[in-house]
Amino acid sequence: MKKNLVLLIISLILFLSLSLSIAKDNIQTITITAWTIGPDAPSFYRRDNLVDAGRKLNSLLEKEGSNIRVKVEATFDTGTWADYKQKFILSASAGKAPDIILSGHEDVAPWGEAGYIVPLDDLIKKYKDTTGLKDIIPTLWKSVQYKEKTWAIPQDSEARPLYYRKDLLKKLGWTERQINDLPKKIQKGEFTIYDMLELAKTAQDKGIIAKGYGFWPRPRKGNDFYIYYYNFGGEMQDPKTGKLILVKDALRRYYQLFADTIFKYKTTPEKYIGMEWRIWHESVVAGKVLFWQGGTWHWAEWQQVYKADPDDMEKNVGYALVPPAENGKPGVTLTHPLVYMVTKDSKYPELAFRLIALAINPVFDARHAVTSAHLPVLTSTWKQSTYYKNKFLREVEYMLKFTTFIPNSPDFGTYDEIVFKGVSAVANGDVTPESAVDIVVRDLENALGDRVIIK
Repeated sequence: MKKNLVLLIISLILFLSLSLSIAKDNIQTITITAWTIGPDAPSFYRRDNLVDAGRKLNSLLEKEGSNIRVKVEATFDTGTWADYKQKFILSASAGKAPDIILSGHEDVAPWGEAGYIVPLDDLIKKYKDTTGLKDIIPTLWKSVQYKEKTWAIPQDSEARPLYYRKDLLKKLGWTERQINDLPKKIQKGEFTIYDMLELAKTAQDKGIIAKGYGFWPRPRKGNDFYIYYYNFGGEMQDPKTGKLILVKDALRRYYQLFADTIFKYKTTPEKYIGMEWRIWHESVVAGKVLFWQGGTWHWAEWQQVYKADPDDMEKNVGYALVPPAENGKPGVTLTHPLVYMVTKDSKYPELAFRLIALAINPVFDARHAVTSAHLPVLTSTWKQSTYYKNKFLREVEYMLKFTTFIPNSPDFGTYDEIVFKGVSAVANGDVTPESAVDIVVRDLENALGDRVIIK
């Protein structure tokens, strides 16, 4: 009897071992490809979070009894946005896109219309309650929605502050208290953008800074320019029709600001737009510029790439909202969430989505935010000690209450090109702000017809 029992147990063990061996041999490994971009080098966790999420996904698949495992092949691009997006469009057009693409939220509309990406509503509903997706900051969902569908998952957020040198303000006679109060004054509308230009001109006149080093906005095409358009009362999209909007007076005043800073106050150099980013970064890191406008991520980039002294930055670099156009109005900034999308070419869209959902968790969100000086997408990230201990991120987080977005529209690329050509022409002294507005209106109407509303 005992001998039979022993034989039975041995047989069961051999059977189970054989079954496990067969199951192991039947494991199917699926490769999920993902493309990500900085272009700032410190944002590499946009890639690494997906890779690490692959291990989490495999653990879940094993617990679920699935014979599928994933292998994540992710790239991280530090080249230009234009080249990166063109590469994706060509690949998607040829049916060879990666499973996951990371880009700006403004690509949701054109890529959704083109069929390059797929809506995610059903998958969000299925996995939201069991992943970090449930904690995404509610307002960020708006940035990934188009035509009543959700096309992407927010990966990070940020703000685009005005930076300034505290040591240079001290040379102008500002007290420590005045310097520390500047962000609050800007927030309350007690220090305008023209107050800033006047102060910058004074610093130049007194020889504290060189001519043309009073105010440096971004030197190349990008979303930051719309901060000034919004600042002067601009609107960009009709919420009911989705049509783009151009407010002529706001555009004229935005263009006039650039004409004034370059040609009237001479606080920005002539032929400024087109300056190499390297020169821009090296100049602000060296403390040569009084006021400049950049992204929160630059805080990390200046230290990690341009070797800025963290102690010097802590002591001498301040940050605030971009000053308002008029007294009594609050300062403003712009947020440009980067987002993960699942492409139409993915053979395994649910696995790709699950990978994204697992990459959006408080620990991963915090490490990306701290390393790259971006803001988180999850409310639960604020409780992470690594995030909470970061003084810079804590102090810029309030800016999201004063933020603006660029629109989700398939026509935004055309709109953006035309509006930027206008400010470039003004900044180069080729046309007046008034003439530039007339040209922009003409070109927009020719290109977009009734898909743009002119006010």
